[in-house]
Amino acid sequence: MMAVEVCEVLCFLRNNFDKVQASQLKPVLVSFYKDEELMDAKEILLKAVKQVIVDAGGDPNTELPRLPRRQGDNKGKITADDLLKLFTIIDERDLTGVLPRYTADDLTRIPFVNADSISIITMAKRIDAFEQRMNSIEQLLISSTSQSQVQGNIANSAAETSLEDRSNSDLIDGADAQESMAGVGTWHEVSYQRNRRQGIVNTNTNNCHSSVHASSVRAVNSAQNSKQHATRKIFGTRSSNDASLKPGVTIVKKAVVHIDNLDPGCTPALLEDYLLAGGVSVLSCYNARSWMRDDERDRVTAFRVCVPAEQRHKIFDPDLWSEGVIIRDWKFKKTQNGERS
Repeated sequence: MMAVEVCEVLCFLRNNFDKVQASQLKPVLVSFYKDEELMDAKEILLKAVKQVIVDAGGDPNTELPRLPRRQGDNKGKITADDLLKLFTIIDERDLTGVLPRYTADDLTRIPFVNADSISIITMAKRIDAFEQRMNSIEQLLISSTSQSQVQGNIANSAAETSLEDRSNSDLIDGADAQESMAGVGTWHEVSYQRNRRQGIVNTNTNNCHSSVHASSVRAVNSAQNSKQHATRKIFGTRSSNDASLKPGVTIVKKAVVHIDNLDPGCTPALLEDYLLAGGVSVLSCYNARSWMRDDERDRVTAFRVCVPAEQRHKIFDPDLWSEGVIIRDWKFKKTQNGERS
């Protein structure tokens, strides 16, 4: 006779996992159930799955992913991910028939999921994606406006230069008219006018050169700014579930930190388990060189840890670490091409 266990969370998941997508079940789990209920349900399900694998002659430590008890502010969301991951394994290995039957003692603890609620969740995601696209368009408009202002300044400078040339030309023409009207007895005065005209022409030439130089500098700066805008990367924000053209590889923004002054007995696996228990997802963890003094470097160990960028604030939380442990941003070396390594 198949065993029966009372667990409202597992009862809800068992009856809706095949009908509703995991991405739509997760917000329902997180918003309806408490973190403790999700964590208790995960322990019950994980224990049952391990027992089934052992009964089949397998090793649960190698056949199941590492799913420690979650801690931190986002432990409810991460635990919901773990539950959905376990149900995916159960579905792939067809273990539903050998697991206990999960039932509910209080039906008010079973959320009702219908097409309307799913539509609301989908609409909320689309609104979020729409807001991100609007922010990107706003940034592009700001950049375009700045570039237009630079081009307008260049045009105004050119117009001012043209007006200066015209006014100086009028001065020269006036000097020529006075010279033609002067008589023979005023030859010395005419010579003075010629000298003054030459001085006006030299002054005008210097002003023109200065204006042209300033315009050239503005044009070069505008070209550099345009080049920077042209070479800037832009990442799409539209949901791939709604797009006809989907990415081949999911791009994850990463943050790399240097963790120093740990005990020599610490290993990458031990550090990774510690961070996972603290609610920090670890993308990679490697041994690194310590920045301690030479006489202390042999008594400590250090690591290079890569985590998602949105979880960087968690790993810099002082309450997560014992007293004396040092956490800092990783210093990248510049290559000959100017890239970081």
